[in-house]
Amino acid sequence: MAFQTLTGIVLRYTDYRENDRILSVLTRENGLVSVTARGVRAKGKTVSSNVKDAYCYGEFIVYERNGIDCVSSSTIIEAFYPIREDYDKLLAAAQIVRIAEKLASNRPNDELFSMLYHAFSFLAYGNAQPADLVLCFAAKFLALAGYAPVLTNCSCCGKPVTSEKQIPFSFKSGGSLCTDCASDQPTYSALALEAFRRMMRLEDKDMDKVRLPESARTELNKLIFDYAEYVLEQPIRLKNPKLVQ
Repeated sequence: MAFQTLTGIVLRYTDYRENDRILSVLTRENGLVSVTARGVRAKGKTVSSNVKDAYCYGEFIVYERNGIDCVSSSTIIEAFYPIREDYDKLLAAAQIVRIAEKLASNRPNDELFSMLYHAFSFLAYGNAQPADLVLCFAAKFLALAGYAPVLTNCSCCGKPVTSEKQIPFSFKSGGSLCTDCASDQPTYSALALEAFRRMMRLEDKDMDKVRLPESARTELNKLIFDYAEYVLEQPIRLKNPKLVQ
């Protein structure tokens, strides 16, 4: 029986049978994997699988049995426990997971893993608003997925638009528009679009530095998610979230 060591963050879980749990884990080594932790819900269970909850980062010893990857043992590296003590943080973590899953695959993705690890670290232990971390993660996700919009120039003719106070934005064209190219597109403040641009370029270690004014946060919450759903052609917002699963 071959064993493999994986390090990863649990995105969600599904309870299975009487005492088992199936974990969806974003790993450094194999990307997104599904592993079965047997007996972890049994009363008095102690060591076989310490990592069994969503939003935990840990090390897993995994083996294959009848075509199913099973956890032999696991060790918590970082529980990110404060996330589970605050509803806003818990909701933000659930939204971040939903976004991350749109890019996760069974191939390693160091950039996505780093983004997720830093986002959870700052959610648990930082001082940034959870809503700002979600928007920063979503903006960086769009850039990583290859859908970064054009924000400083007109996406049709290339004319600079940074001198305007209100800037039209076209989903179809993939970014900002000048007044000559715009027709009936919605407009957004130059402040919100500049914040969008900066968040896409922000290093992971600086994600907690985002401090959005309420007006820009409101604009970006609509723009970023509407644009993401347009380019991905699928919902990305949480609806009636099951926060701990």
